[in-house]
Order: sequence, then structure tokens, then C-alpha cells
Amino acid sequence: MIDLERLQKQHVLVVGDMMIDKYISGSVERISPEAPVVVLNQREVSRKLGGTGNVIINITSLGANVRALGRIGDDEEGLLFRDTLKQHGVDDSYIFNEGSTIIKTRVSANNQQFIRIDEEIITPPSLNVLNKICSEIDVILKDITVVIISDYAKGFITNEIAQCIIKNSKLRSIPVFVDPKGKSIDKYRGATGITPNNKEFLDLTELTGVPDENIIKEIALKLCAENDFDYLIFTRSEKGISIINRDEQTKRDFPTVVKEVVDVTGAGDTVISMIALTMSAGFSIETCMKIANIAASIVISKFGAAQTTVKELDMAINPRFVTIDDLMDILEEIDLQRNRGKKIVFTNGCFDIVHAGHVSSFIQAKSFGDILIVGVNSDASISRLKGKSRPIVDLKNRIALLSAFECVDYVIPFDDDTPQTLIEALRPDVLVKGKDWEGKAIAGGDFVISYGGNVKFIDLEQGLSTTSIIDKIRKATE
Repeated sequence: MIDLERLQKQHVLVVGDMMIDKYISGSVERISPEAPVVVLNQREVSRKLGGTGNVIINITSLGANVRALGRIGDDEEGLLFRDTLKQHGVDDSYIFNEGSTIIKTRVSANNQQFIRIDEEIITPPSLNVLNKICSEIDVILKDITVVIISDYAKGFITNEIAQCIIKNSKLRSIPVFVDPKGKSIDKYRGATGITPNNKEFLDLTELTGVPDENIIKEIALKLCAENDFDYLIFTRSEKGISIINRDEQTKRDFPTVVKEVVDVTGAGDTVISMIALTMSAGFSIETCMKIANIAASIVISKFGAAQTTVKELDMAINPRFVTIDDLMDILEEIDLQRNRGKKIVFTNGCFDIVHAGHVSSFIQAKSFGDILIVGVNSDASISRLKGKSRPIVDLKNRIALLSAFECVDYVIPFDDDTPQTLIEALRPDVLVKGKDWEGKAIAGGDFVISYGGNVKFIDLEQGLSTTSIIDKIRKATE
């Protein structure tokens, strides 16, 4: 189990280009008689924090504390930005009113974006702002456990501001992670790590195309050495994440877990937020990359610049042991997954002495969908079905074993002789049984078929069963 509560103990300084994302949505049914353009029947207008503001919301949605450093305009959008920060408990003491608020307007029809309009004037911050940041850096970094610099190339992240933040953070052993933009890498010198995507990697290296894997490692290690980065974390879209470690001189690849893509807007914000939080929380590199990949897969399955929550991450990362008393709560989580287009798969058994046959059955069952729920007979239920000498392994330890399988998302015990009642509560899309059940009455089978679900039969590992293992042990000890 991954303890995601550790993320909520982090205090994050987020520095960067603050902006508002505006969404105009509706439907298109005709072409304008005035010009060869579509006519949008506007249905809805919404506004969210964008740019570095989306990084902030990503972090607060996970329960961590944020201090923001940036600028907005003294205008309607700026007031909305500041009000939203306050609603999320963000320390906005170092959000400066200067210039006008940057606005990105996305226009879509039927959930398909077809134009973006940017309102922005790109200028560096004033000398007064720079002086205030550098003179009050002790206050700005007070209690901070990790810093994120989110550079959208809108002018706020100058060399002076970046270096003031990075150098003073290093003096206090505070890690700094940078989402870079443009070809100027010098201003990020000394950061703990940078997180370029494909385009940003090409910009920083002045390459015309992404090279092969060995060359990526060689170039990334050179960038780290020349700019005093500990890590270069290369976010590679469908290829997942590659992390280059300067000290270890290694490149490690972590494949993507994406299954569906609705909108990639803000995915980079999610990745840097998760990497900074998880590394600051002390997780291993493997765990950090796993969480970042999963978080990204969640947000790109939503429309617009979206975020994930601890609850969503927990559902996606940690297998769940669910008591019958908790079942009503878990049904809400499962419905959430179903509404996001996930297919729910159910299988069940006693699983007394877990063996390779069970492993094979779980892998096959998971292949029919996205969320695998395993129902497991209680001790009393097994005793009624198998006799007083069973189970060999009690429910608590059987659940511990089942929860350890990466392909298992939920483990739910039931006390009845069959899982009929549990299946009726869960309403799975697919019910999975072994091929030895073909042609037989299956608990819950007719119910699943009644609402359009499917019953699937899987291959069983020959010669493997709990009963045969017990018999073999008994014979060996006679």
C-alpha cells in the first residue's frame, strides 16, 4: 500500500506564470452566411485557474499546502484568480498585482476544441517586484518543503527571479523542480530536476527530432552535468516518463498507463506536481514515477485543465479491502469509475492457499476490463462449503495476499454461500468464472446478463487447486 497521506504534509512554493483558462462550449449546426466559418450556439462559459494556477490547484486537490508566487492583473480575471486561491487555502501574499491577467480562451463544440484565443502581454516583472522577492526570500521560503517553478514563457520567470529562488532554496536544502520553456536553460541552473516534454527537450537541446534512447541518455546526462541538475525527468507522452539520474549515470523508463485520452491540457502540470510532492514526501523513484503516470492518466481522461484527488489516486493505485459495512461508500467510488468509461469486472472464490492458478485467473479476468473486483468467501462461508477443517488460511491473511496483486483493484469478503447479493450491489459489466462452470448455473450470472453485462469463462491451470495441494501435503506427511 502506498501511503498517499504523506503528500498532504508537504508545503509547496509554486512560482510561475499565473493565468485564467476560459472555456466557451456549445454546439455547431450551421455555417455562417457572412463567411465560411461555423456558427457556435453558445451553451456554457466557465473559468478556471490556468498555467501555473493549474499546478497550484493540482497540489491543493491532493491536500498539500501551497504558497504562490507570481503576478496577476488588477482586473476582473485577477480578482477571480485571487478569490479562487483563497477558496483553496493558498497563501497569496506574494501574488503581485501588475499588468493585466493572462487569459486563454478555448472554444469547443461537442467536447471538441476548435480554436484558442490568447490575451497576453509578455513582459518581465518590474524591478520593485524583483527586489521584494529577493529581499523577503526568507519569508517566502519559510516552512517550504519543495519548490516548483512552472515556466510558461509569459515573462515572469526571468533569470534573476529563477536564480534567486533556486540558490536560496539550495542553501536551505529545499528541492526545486522546474517545468521549463524555451531555449534558455541557464536560468534553471542548480535546480534539483527539470521536467521537459518532447518539444521542450528539443528546444533545450536544439535538436530537430527526438534521437534514439542511448543518445537521449547521453544528451540528458550532459545537460545535467553542465547545469547542475540532479535529474532530468523527460515526459514523453505515450512513451511514459524517462528519468535520467546524474549521480547514478542512469536512464530509467516508466511506461505510460494511459487507456483513454479526452484532453491533454494541463497534463504537464499534473506530472510536475506529482513528482515534486512524491519526491519531497520521500517515496522511491519507482513509486514517484508510478504515481505521476497514474495521475496523468486520470487528468487526461477529463475535459480541460483538470486535476486528480487523493481519493482518485488511491482508487487507481492501492488495492482496496472493503468490508460489507463499507460497501455503500465503495459503490460511489466504483460508479465514479464507471461514469469515466471504466469497465468493471468481478470474479470470486475461496482463495484458500493462493497458487499460480489464481494468479493466472486474475490476469485473465483483468483483461476483460479496467477495474477488477475480487469477492472472497468469509471463513464461516468456507467452513459451510468445504467442511470444518477449512479454511487453512484465515480471511485476514487471504485478503492480505489478494491485495498484493497489482491487477486486483478491490477485495470484498462476503459471508453468504454465493456472491449473488454482492454482485447485485456491484452490478459489474463482466462476471468471470473458470471454464469448469460452463453449462452450469452461476450465481449472479442471469442478473448480470439482464442489464446487458457479460459472463466470461477463463482457462484454468491444469493440476492446480487448493484441494489438490492439501491432499499432496497430507500424503507427504502420512
